[in-house]
Amino acid sequence: MRNRVLITGANGLLGQHLTKLLLTKKNIEVFASGRGKDRLLEQGYNYISMDVSIEKEVDDVIASVKPDIIIHAAAISKVENCEDNNNEAILQNVSATAFLLKAGKNNGLKHFIFISTDFVFSGDKGMLTEEERRDPPNFYGQTKLMAEDCVMQNWPFKTSIVRTCLVYGQVKDMSRTNIMLWVKNNLKKGNPIKVVNDQYRTPTYVKDLAQGCFLILDKEAEGVFHISGKDYLTPYAIALKVAKKLNFSTNLITEVTAGTFKENGKRPLKTGFDISKSKNILGYEPISFNKGLEEVVK
Repeated sequence: MRNRVLITGANGLLGQHLTKLLLTKKNIEVFASGRGKDRLLEQGYNYISMDVSIEKEVDDVIASVKPDIIIHAAAISKVENCEDNNNEAILQNVSATAFLLKAGKNNGLKHFIFISTDFVFSGDKGMLTEEERRDPPNFYGQTKLMAEDCVMQNWPFKTSIVRTCLVYGQVKDMSRTNIMLWVKNNLKKGNPIKVVNDQYRTPTYVKDLAQGCFLILDKEAEGVFHISGKDYLTPYAIALKVAKKLNFSTNLITEVTAGTFKENGKRPLKTGFDISKSKNILGYEPISFNKGLEEVVK
């Protein structure tokens, strides 16, 4: 029996990689959804245009598709956008999650997998476990915490939360950049860049994140899982690695602190994940950052 899997945010970095990965699984029928037209434009899946912030659209799509599993990756993830428009951030990140959960309940959903963020944590310390106390430093993180709380309520289906951290990679027609591509594009043009060396993350290769989501789906695993890379790095260290790999001069890269920039929405200084639970329960094994860099450069 094939499981019907609906992916929201399918036009994004994770969404496109998830769609491609699930297409390789014989027991899965893939339904990809996003705002506007399909950007991936490959064969083998059903694409549905859906705005997750409009409850009627969500109800109609879920009633039509009747998915067994929803992987909810759609969100406003840009910190500045959430700070500038709180109401829209709540609508897109919190209300949309509630709409999907309610529609799933009404249409026989078996499993809901929600993509969250390291920005639900304050940034006081790094290498965080799933049990760490949440205390978001910005409004984006606050909306993700609120959405996590929605998912953690008592639903008649399995629920899982995937927290991830500084995702990098490349796909077709990207709507926004990520740190690796930002460094590459600036150095290629000869633009000097300032990069912080006092923020710490465990950067996540997008294919590893997609695989982590699949493992949760495949093993029907419930609860919260930290899915990230295993290397604990600063953005400055990442920029140096990118420059060296692409044979660009590191002279264009200036080391600064987070206080150098006037932030619209505070970023946590230290996050990064302890991924022991995901390794032990799911069999999750991410590649190294250096290997991920090679993959993206290819």
